[in-house]
Amino acid sequence: MNGFGLDGKLFKGLTKAGDFIILAVITVLFCVPVITIGAAVTAAFYSGIKLVRDEESYVYKDFWKSFKMNFVQGFLLELIHVVIGFLLFIDLRASAQWGFVQGSQAGVIFVFVVVGVMAVWAAVMLYSFSMLSRYDNNIIVTLKNALIISVHHLPQTIIMLIATVGLTYFSCLYFTAFIVTIPLILYVDSYIFSSIFKQLEKESVPSVQEAGTEEDTNENISK
Repeated sequence: MNGFGLDGKLFKGLTKAGDFIILAVITVLFCVPVITIGAAVTAAFYSGIKLVRDEESYVYKDFWKSFKMNFVQGFLLELIHVVIGFLLFIDLRASAQWGFVQGSQAGVIFVFVVVGVMAVWAAVMLYSFSMLSRYDNNIIVTLKNALIISVHHLPQTIIMLIATVGLTYFSCLYFTAFIVTIPLILYVDSYIFSSIFKQLEKESVPSVQEAGTEEDTNENISK
């Protein structure tokens, strides 16, 4: 019977699921202006990791704190990723035209190369926003660390990419599924990032420094 009480696992699980649904709704609303997407995703990871670690106070309070703190860098990261994504999309269309329409084997090879680069770009994008939510570094260092850590934790990266891309694609086919898929994406990604960051911080290497309490600023990590 303890499992059904206010302190039971069932109640805690339902509460956490509700928190992630609220977080998903807030994230979507803050993404609507478009230029705020980077800061909104950063804040979503900040709140999501605290939820996974049971460190949360109020979802909106944590989200708003990170959103304000990382607004400028979040926008710059968003701008960089949009430019890279646009260039890769053009390359993919050109390669597909060359390979599948004109029947060039070299073109087909380039299609797979571009798709591989796009996978790396997607991984770095996920890691860069999550690391911005946790660590205080400039944009270049954040991107460099995102690339290094995404490769170093390749199995977790693959799981996140499959979950994120797969659930997003499913949501595009069935729009109403967003009410479930977005919270699920935030939970899966936040859970994996929490595990990775705990490992980084536990190693206590010189490159990882605590930057005080949760009330002041992000932590620092540089390589």
